[in-house]
Amino acid sequence: MNVTQATLTLASISPYSQSRHHDEPMLEGESRDAYDARTWRSKLSVAERDGSPTVVMPAHGLHQCIAAAAKYSKRQIPGQGKATWTAKFTAGIMLADDPALNIDPATVGHVTISANADGIRGSGKRVPRRFPVIPAWEASFDIYILDPIITEDVFREMVEIAGMFIGIGRFRPQNGGTNGRFKIKSLAWADNRRLVA
Repeated sequence: MNVTQATLTLASISPYSQSRHHDEPMLEGESRDAYDARTWRSKLSVAERDGSPTVVMPAHGLHQCIAAAAKYSKRQIPGQGKATWTAKFTAGIMLADDPALNIDPATVGHVTISANADGIRGSGKRVPRRFPVIPAWEASFDIYILDPIITEDVFREMVEIAGMFIGIGRFRPQNGGTNGRFKIKSLAWADNRRLVA
């Protein structure tokens, strides 16, 4: 199948903080706070690239970010009645791999916040929790456009909306936060579809 390929470079507008669920074992007699202080770096998404570990952006999270932007825009598809772009961006684009940030996880710092002990907002007792935070970042990767109705202009618009109003990671704008905002640094569009005879 011949599909369009968008080669995208995103650059940060605000810090990126990850909160990956992990199952690092606790040490015997270790307090919850000591456990968090020891294991906070395990909240990073990490993969090996060219023989070295690097922080990566989960592909499914970035895909959901762009699809959420299409829903947020409420923009209708011309000539299709009241149909919006939501379904087209949910099923019609694909990331083949987790984009690498080319950042050594060992160099990442953290922020300590006062979080709900059970993770449920407004539920009661608050405790300190540490989350990795990356002040500035950039990522280049390919997105495959499976649905030919998605044009370069529409794609660019949805990614721009995603960067300003949805964001990625912990405490992103979609959830009332300020982290994870980004802008398009470059976009190369290669339409590989065959002409209809």
